[in-house]
Amino acid sequence: MFSGRELYQYFPSCVWTHDLADFKDMNTRLVQELQALRARDTGSLSERGAWQSDCNLHALEPFQPLTRSFVAASQGVLEFLKYSYTHFEITDCWANVNRRGESHSLHSHPNNFLSGVYYVRAPENCGNIVFSDPRPQASVLIPHVTERNPYNSFKHSIKPKEGRLLMFHSWFQHLVEANQSEEERISISFNVLLRGRIGYSSGGAEL
Repeated sequence: MFSGRELYQYFPSCVWTHDLADFKDMNTRLVQELQALRARDTGSLSERGAWQSDCNLHALEPFQPLTRSFVAASQGVLEFLKYSYTHFEITDCWANVNRRGESHSLHSHPNNFLSGVYYVRAPENCGNIVFSDPRPQASVLIPHVTERNPYNSFKHSIKPKEGRLLMFHSWFQHLVEANQSEEERISISFNVLLRGRIGYSSGGAEL
């Protein structure tokens, strides 16, 4: 019937995963540092009750090993995307601690370019991160499917894994399901912004 057939994938929405090597000792130290911050009553509570640290973790000495991983992962993603820029910086970095029943509602990270989340503690059933289809018309018709795959899904869930770093575009809307375990789920999130001349002559800007 067909003389040829091919699939073209246009405008993909990517999530990059990085599994850190030898992360267990580092994660233990991160938990201790975060416990100390909470004991000093720094940070705040999210709209759904989860504790969030101040947004300056990347500037604190105990978090420098993890920050270096964030920088290396960001460099890799930007090289993959073939973007031209003067340099980039981590604009903010904060911890999220979710107890049983706590979650994060659907959101994006405005005024940034890339975002990431690293899992320090991820007990079983602690709540997946769920990315929503960014195409506004994709849900006009949602037929039943015989098997769920990336081509017919309007959302995609990723199970947290200790020592794993996810990166994605800051505009990519996502939520975190409620923690159903009895242990705390601990993650560290961050944002990245490009610096230098971006855009083209008719709509360029200096960041």
